[in-house]
Amino acid sequence: MAQLRSSLHGIAPAQNISPWNSVDHLPAPPVLPWVPNASPPSMRSSVDASSLHVMKRFQAANTDEQAKKRGRWTVHKWWMLISNTILFIYGLGGVLLAVLTYFKLYLRADVIIVSEPLLLRLVTAAGSISLITSFVGYAGIMLNNRAILTVYNVLLWPCFALIAAIGYVSYRKNKWNLEGKLSYQWHYNLSANDRARIQANLHCCGYKTFTDFHERSNKCFPRTLLPGCKFKYQTFSRQCLTNCYIVAFSLIPFHLFVLISALLCSNHINRKFGKGLPPKIYRLDYQGLVAGTPTGSSVNVSRVERKRIVSQHIDS
Repeated sequence: MAQLRSSLHGIAPAQNISPWNSVDHLPAPPVLPWVPNASPPSMRSSVDASSLHVMKRFQAANTDEQAKKRGRWTVHKWWMLISNTILFIYGLGGVLLAVLTYFKLYLRADVIIVSEPLLLRLVTAAGSISLITSFVGYAGIMLNNRAILTVYNVLLWPCFALIAAIGYVSYRKNKWNLEGKLSYQWHYNLSANDRARIQANLHCCGYKTFTDFHERSNKCFPRTLLPGCKFKYQTFSRQCLTNCYIVAFSLIPFHLFVLISALLCSNHINRKFGKGLPPKIYRLDYQGLVAGTPTGSSVNVSRVERKRIVSQHIDS
């Protein structure tokens, strides 16, 4: 009897084999390719709750090369920086020209203030808006902010309109009866103070002669030797208007380059694609936060949840 009992005790452990006690017949745990340095575990018990739903916070393996690549500027960003620098240069040039003119820091500034007020205002507005727009562009480029770059793209259009307006106004006045326009301006539009300022700056007296709408001064009197202002005034105005429309029309191709570059490159200022949202399978789903089974997923849980809700409605 003792030998029979010992033989039964030896056989019992070998016969106590079932699917619930064996680890060989269990399904393999899920492979997690998105987890860095993840190797397939050999046992079901090696899968813990912290690694079950790593897919809910997808994060690619950050190697040193990928980190350096993200840190480097894209070609589109460099292209936008160059184009925005061009905008900054001629915007700053327009503002400096307006400031020098208003403060009379060069010889013929007073004549321009009196004779070309509209053109001077257009140059001031174009330079100021272009300079402000370039600052907005630098902010969007450095911050990788696409919303700021959208505002930058919108502001480029008023700059384009003002530059074209400068060229159109100066070209039209220069090409069509400039002599008649200046004569009408001298006799009917300019005040006595304006005529005196032009006479003092151009060293002349009257329009055609000293008797033609002259303004008396210590150098302009009936027996003066100074010539009339007509020739000097027309020569200076024609040269000024010619330079103005040549520069304005020359800037239009550069501004079109800036505008097209901004339209094409603003959405590629960094390496983020679209809105930067993860794929749908990796989005956080609170119904899928299950740590019960390794095979649980947001898809399965949502199906079970839907079935439970449907069954509750049927029972009620």
